[in-house]
Amino acid sequence: MPAGHAPNETIIAVTGASGYLAGRLIQALCGNDAIGRVIGFDVRPPAYEHPKFVFDHIDVRNPAIENRLHRVDAVFHLAFIMDPIKDETLMRAVNVTGSQNVFRSAGNAGVKKIVYTSSAIVYGAHPDNPVPLTEEAPLRANLDFPYAAHKLEVEYVVREFRDEFPEAGFTVFRPAVVLGRNVDSAWSHQLETPVLIGVKGHSPVFQFVHEDDVAAALEFAVSNDLDGPYNLAPHDWLRSEEILAAAGRRRLDLPEAAAFAIAERLWGLGLSETPAGMLHYVMHPWVVSVDKLDAAGFSCSRSSSEALADMLGQTGNFTRIGTKRIPTRGVMAGVTAGAGLAGAALVWRSARRRGTTGGKP
Repeated sequence: MPAGHAPNETIIAVTGASGYLAGRLIQALCGNDAIGRVIGFDVRPPAYEHPKFVFDHIDVRNPAIENRLHRVDAVFHLAFIMDPIKDETLMRAVNVTGSQNVFRSAGNAGVKKIVYTSSAIVYGAHPDNPVPLTEEAPLRANLDFPYAAHKLEVEYVVREFRDEFPEAGFTVFRPAVVLGRNVDSAWSHQLETPVLIGVKGHSPVFQFVHEDDVAAALEFAVSNDLDGPYNLAPHDWLRSEEILAAAGRRRLDLPEAAAFAIAERLWGLGLSETPAGMLHYVMHPWVVSVDKLDAAGFSCSRSSSEALADMLGQTGNFTRIGTKRIPTRGVMAGVTAGAGLAGAALVWRSARRRGTTGGKP
């Protein structure tokens, strides 16, 4: 038993403790009188401190994590590399192998409840997707986007775990795009770029769930019997044009083959934070129904537009060029927008010369 723990106190463990979602959750858990201790696992110490909170420096891939989970009542698995990195082997090892290790360790340690944050991205972005998608929809993540592929693979790991440890409760949340003032992700970064690459003929709707609502839903799962998958989002969604207007950004719509060629080239040159596979998710709808979670007693307190506005209130004074983030001041916005268009045009012309764009401009 970890030192300092009373014999009968409720103990909660959180992986990925230094992440922004984990930080919001840990604060909420420490403020819950029914919880006696919160243990945070990560390879980086979080900034948060509280008498109830204990940080444990450990990688989620380390089998020794099983010893840390004895007497733990519930595990929240939030450790995940969200933003794509060049080292896909490392990314998959942390995301998939790490998840397998956490789940199996929890099962072997006798943990009775596991809560995992998957993503609505596992449904995939396809032209025949119903609007909205329910939890019964097939999981068809676009596999050329590593983050989506890993989230899908972990959903299958969850199924294997449930077969092996049927006595353990397992909640899977599938949140929409998470936004808020503390969010620092590939999605939030896209909305800081002066010009977004779009695909001609495609302008889907999007859902944004506020980070505080995600933390609140996770805490709700502690004391409520939520078993299985639950979509997590507000009831509304926004048109692409509404998002661009709110962010004060422009979109460069290109033929599909050209857009993918340019996105892949920018990724290869280190001028973009996401590979071309992410474009599927700005072409086709993947918004979700939240009727199941509503029926369980939880609803988001903020709309998609409110989640977007909260993030823009923190990032609206910055512009991202490639992987660099710089302050936006007066005429600088116009200069950087022109630079973004020029850069895209150069890559576009290069792609055409190589014959990789396909189709007509």
